[in-house]
This record gives sequence, structure tokens and C-alpha cells, in this order.
Amino acid sequence: MNKTVKYILAIFTATAIVAYLLMAFVFVDNKEQTLICKSINIKIDDNNFSFIDANNIKTILMNCGEKIIGEHLDKINTYKIKQILSKNHAIKSINVFTTIDANLNVEIEPRHPILRIQCENLHCYIDDTGYIFPLLPKPNLDVPIVTGIISAAPRNGFAGYIPKNGKLLNQLYEFAIFLKKDAFWNNMIEQIDVANNKIEIIPQIAGHIVKLGSLDNFKSKLNKLQKFYKNAMPAIGWDKYKTINIEYKNQIICKK
Repeated sequence: MNKTVKYILAIFTATAIVAYLLMAFVFVDNKEQTLICKSINIKIDDNNFSFIDANNIKTILMNCGEKIIGEHLDKINTYKIKQILSKNHAIKSINVFTTIDANLNVEIEPRHPILRIQCENLHCYIDDTGYIFPLLPKPNLDVPIVTGIISAAPRNGFAGYIPKNGKLLNQLYEFAIFLKKDAFWNNMIEQIDVANNKIEIIPQIAGHIVKLGSLDNFKSKLNKLQKFYKNAMPAIGWDKYKTINIEYKNQIICKK
């Protein structure tokens, strides 16, 4: 087969594919004009916490002022629906689309909080991307709680990424990322208290408070404490001391 014939066949094939795609598009478009939306399908990816659920999302959509069930598919404003749902800051991303089986489909990726800030001057969650969003009136998540006072904190109700001047919040975020990835400390620490930019941590199984000082070099401090827990505490007893201070290099100061 010479090059000319191959070229003609290639053009013919490409033309046929384009024509088919155009016909399919026209068919779907015409089909959408006649189809009536019969249901709303909600899919929440990796939903492991309680304040986002399919029933809640569906209730919002049924009361948002947009006609969905019983409306022609081509008249459903998927962009506006996405904007309405985006007001929920616990949602990370949304995809809204209709299908020729006469459904409105909503795919949601929720945010994954790693810290609950419940300080005197700030109440919020921080997720695994450093995004801050307000606390929601639902059961608490199983994440460390931060109490005390946060310096350079944004206002309550703020939603967005940690401000550049939020040094302490950034350090707490990095600390929380470390806890999430470390099996030992993730199971150990349930509360972090902040006073004058000094950190105290409250372990779950111990009867004492750990004085961490600043969050500078926190990995080496916790490594030192973990060795102390492993080598000394089983013999001494977990409730032997009220405070354990690991703020200073090469020192562990215990007080009864």
C-alpha cells in the first residue's frame, strides 16, 4: 500500500471518528433536553468523620432554591449548585454533573482535620493541607486538641490557609503532621496546651504533663522523651511524676 492510499485512509478514519463523536454529542445533548432529573446521587470520598454525610448534603440541595428533582437535565445549574455546596468549608473539592440516566451526581472530597483548636481566642480545625476552617456543631473528631492562647491568631470564623505571620500556627500544623505520621505519638498525645508560646503536651496514658517549651527541635525532644518512656518509666511507674520537662538539651527534669 503506497503512502497516498495510507494518507487517504487515515483522513477518512479521522473524519469518521470526528463525525461519530459529533453525532454522539448531539444525541446526548438532545437526550438531556428531554430527560427529567429523577434523583440525586451523593458520593463522599474517604468519608471518615461525621459532620459531612450524604443525607445532609441532599437536604441542603433540596432546600437551596434550585429546582433539581423533576427539572430537565439541561436546565439544572450545576455551577450554582457547586457554589452553594462550596460554602461548607469542610469540603475540599466538589464535582457536580448530570448523566443520561437522569441523575444529578455530586462527588465530594472532604477535608481531613489533624488539629482541633479550642483556645481562648480561636476555635477552628486545621486540615492536612494547612487550611483553617470553623468548628462545626457536630461530634468531636479523634484529633489532638489545642488549648490556651494562640499568638497572631486569625479571627474566629476565618476560613483559609494559615497566614504568613502565624508562626505558632504553622509550627502546630507541622507538629500535627508529625504526630499523624508517627504511630507512637499519634496514639499518645491527646491535648496540646499553649501558654506564652510555650507548649505543654498531655499524654493519654500517663498521669503527668510534659513541658516541651517551644516547638523548635520538637522531633529531637520527643525522641529523647520516647527513650525515657521506654527505658525508665516501666520501672518508675507512669504516675510517679506530675511534670516531665524536656525543654532543655540533653536534660530531662522530673517533678513529683
